[in-house]
Amino acid sequence: MGSRLVAQKIADSLHISSTPVVAAINRLAAQGLVETIPRRGAVVKDFATQDIRDYFDTRIMMECYAVEPAIRNVDSQPEIIAELKELVEQFDHVPPTDLEAARVPETRFHTLFVKLAGNSQLDRLYEFNWSVGSVYFVYSVGKVQPENFQISLLEHRKILEALLAKDKAQLEFLVQDHLRFLNKAIGWYK
Repeated sequence: MGSRLVAQKIADSLHISSTPVVAAINRLAAQGLVETIPRRGAVVKDFATQDIRDYFDTRIMMECYAVEPAIRNVDSQPEIIAELKELVEQFDHVPPTDLEAARVPETRFHTLFVKLAGNSQLDRLYEFNWSVGSVYFVYSVGKVQPENFQISLLEHRKILEALLAKDKAQLEFLVQDHLRFLNKAIGWYK
């Protein structure tokens, strides 16, 4: 974090023109991942705890928004439901200290849940938000006690059951509770 991004150096190291590198840096700046500082140039943003909280809070808002349309789409998206069921089975076999084994199904489960809402703009916003947030997933989960991490993984089954039962109130509660669980364990929420 805080590393300076020099377009020409990056371009030279990749043996390409600086034009696409400048465009990429500008896109990262527009997404809030890079800061442009007068007379210093572009630097990788140094995220504060509040920034990370904001990403997780935004994730909670998006997933809670997805609850109602996801319930409406349960019967029309059997391929998504089938994959969610497969992922839930995978969580039963993730060792409580294997963060990498959990990261992929965790990300896929929540991405599919949001996709079930059937809103392509929400999909894009969620994927961007999670692409930033996932950087901190491994960092944050590493601070959670293994037994609490295992509880978090097993919560996916309850989320899926509430989704299949089309129980909106229970599903909203479970989604919020699940996503806040890690934050509480890290100490971000009291």
